[in-house]
Amino acid sequence: MKSGTTSSTRGLPHNAGKAAKRAVTSLEEALLTREEWLRLAAQGSELGLWYWDERTQGLFCDRRTREIFGVNLEGEVSLDTFYAALHPDDLTRVKQVWRSQLESGVPYELEYRARRPDGSVRWVNAKGSGYYNKAGKPLYMIGVVFDVTERKSVEQERLELGGRLINIQERESRRLAQEIHDDFCQRIAVLTIKLQTLAAMLKSADAHALVGELIGECGGLGSDLHALSHRLHSSKLEILGLVPSVDALCRELAKEYGVKISLTHTDVPNQVPTDVALAVFRIAQEALRNVIKHSGASTVEVRLQADAGVIGLTVLDNGKGLDITRNRAFQGIGVQSMKERARMLGGSFEIHSQPATEGTRVAVTIPLKRGPCAP
Repeated sequence: MKSGTTSSTRGLPHNAGKAAKRAVTSLEEALLTREEWLRLAAQGSELGLWYWDERTQGLFCDRRTREIFGVNLEGEVSLDTFYAALHPDDLTRVKQVWRSQLESGVPYELEYRARRPDGSVRWVNAKGSGYYNKAGKPLYMIGVVFDVTERKSVEQERLELGGRLINIQERESRRLAQEIHDDFCQRIAVLTIKLQTLAAMLKSADAHALVGELIGECGGLGSDLHALSHRLHSSKLEILGLVPSVDALCRELAKEYGVKISLTHTDVPNQVPTDVALAVFRIAQEALRNVIKHSGASTVEVRLQADAGVIGLTVLDNGKGLDITRNRAFQGIGVQSMKERARMLGGSFEIHSQPATEGTRVAVTIPLKRGPCAP
């Protein structure tokens, strides 16, 4: 099962070379003994075992690991064998992450795809722990792999269901917004005109004042209906684009609730895919309303930035920090909706907040082009 082993004793004095070889042999025998013990413990499970020897650049793996990656079940395997089995879209990420974590002493954990010779793709969850000398240099890493394809398939089905539900919700919101705008707002406007005509016909000062009061209430009701229509479906997003729509949202909420809300944006393209723009706008809308409702903040900073094929949204406030694990605001349908909107487009969603500290941070990143859902 061993491959890629090279001598690390060249150039040493004869006796020192022998001692070094004995040390290397002892270590490898110990590792193989450990692997055998782990293999026996893992029999009957879906667990695959592997370890990497940093000194010899040798990769060792058991039969189950080979089965998961679709490589030869007998004979030598190398790091190149492993790399060749990875999905091309995940290759660079895996190379960077596992080396970085081995060298920095961080336990390794990653999910990625393996592409088998028959063309089938399997999702793999890999974990590992590094071992180091006294100077902190890596000696080897021992790890396990799991085939999590079925779990990822279930997650994908859930995401697709969540996406369909969100799309249905958006269509219904759009229908209601149009009905409110085209029907109820127009009827309120007609009623206001009739009341104004009636006021001009009245001679009694008291009656005139009462009708004037009714006209004011109709105007307020019309404004509220217009705002509700806008919350249900923002036509500005389709007409003006993402940045102007988020800017208008910030201005409206700042004026309505007396909170200072600022927007900064960097390199956001004028044309953002419709589904991405809608998701970012809805997340900004929900995040700002949560800030206003729960945080007691006086200032909020909204940031939009695009870089390397992704668009990011960050909402920061200076309000009271909250316990994410206990506060009901973080467990409600609004936060879950924000998470689903990001994940259904292959993005990420995070909330950072602590009680008795300043503020809450909502961070969202969504690819500008559709790809596989983020692990």
